[in-house]
Amino acid sequence: MSEIYLKLTIANIKDPERQQETLFLVDTGATRAWVSKEIAEGVGIEPAGIVRLELADGSITERPYGFCLFVYNGEIVAGNVVIGPPGCEPLAGTHVLQDFRIIVDLERHEVIRGQAMRAKRKVGRHSASFSV
Repeated sequence: MSEIYLKLTIANIKDPERQQETLFLVDTGATRAWVSKEIAEGVGIEPAGIVRLELADGSITERPYGFCLFVYNGEIVAGNVVIGPPGCEPLAGTHVLQDFRIIVDLERHEVIRGQAMRAKRKVGRHSASFSV
């Protein structure tokens, strides 16, 4: 099976003019988005902290993360991004996919957008509302 990519613009949260359009590998097994250290520095994403992550091979690592803006088809969401090692491939994890209502269609090998983000879910016989 071949890979699915998503073209996103990543921007500095304090200075949105500092931005870069980037192809992100869609990774439904990843929770967070990742960019290389070079992309983060180029856009001016400053480390805000360290996050412990379990990698696909089961190993645990710690990486810095920073705050940014993501832009997809004219829509902007604020998020955070793991600052990966130099040269690592940008990844779009489930947080970004959910924020943009992106559904991964593995049969057609494409991404489609849902019409709306879920704001409530059913619990038993009653509905429980959630603020977004």
